[in-house]
Amino acid sequence: MNYNNTAIDWGKVHEVISSANKIILTTHENPDGDGLGSEVALYHHLNESGKDVKIINCSPTPEMYDFLNIDSCIETYSAEEHSGWVKKADLAIVFDVGDFERTRSVKDVIDNNSIPVMNIDHHPHPDSHGFTYNIVDIKSAATGCMVRSYLKEARDKPLTKEICEGIYVAVMTDTGCFRHSNTDTYCHSIAIECLDKGVNTNSIYQLIYENSSKTRV
Repeated sequence: MNYNNTAIDWGKVHEVISSANKIILTTHENPDGDGLGSEVALYHHLNESGKDVKIINCSPTPEMYDFLNIDSCIETYSAEEHSGWVKKADLAIVFDVGDFERTRSVKDVIDNNSIPVMNIDHHPHPDSHGFTYNIVDIKSAATGCMVRSYLKEARDKPLTKEICEGIYVAVMTDTGCFRHSNTDTYCHSIAIECLDKGVNTNSIYQLIYENSSKTRV
């Protein structure tokens, strides 16, 4: 499956994800809001759907995004802690990586265990990307927008607040708080949806930008 800037059939994507039982979610080293928000949103959906799912990143979560780590759902890879679980995984989904090498130790353990990999990203990838399933849309403002599109296909019930918080963080941070030129009507529709689900957008802004600014000072 290769949707490299072509119309994405999210139904086909859902067939792959729904057929897996043990799923690894990950993003690039030194994770940002889009990667973290995207994986957290999908984590809550898959967990709710009864999947055995873990977020395993190669780098610790930056302090300003700690609020996304509900019930310690974001883990940092440790061979001692995770290698046994990873061996039994039947799908890995990577978000916003640009290059799979940027997942470092997580890529190594995925490759060593020949786990199929799905890439969901809005950054361009070469034809030699190496992913089993390559889902790329460079016109998308954020990977979080793509996750929202997937969930429209995958869910038959409303989004939860936890899912919306992840999506909102992804879209807000990658659009510069909806100021950058990549901001489109879909971004704003997602923001409205998140507000309707009770996401405290002012609190999220303060946690990410104002607290980190005080730390830098």
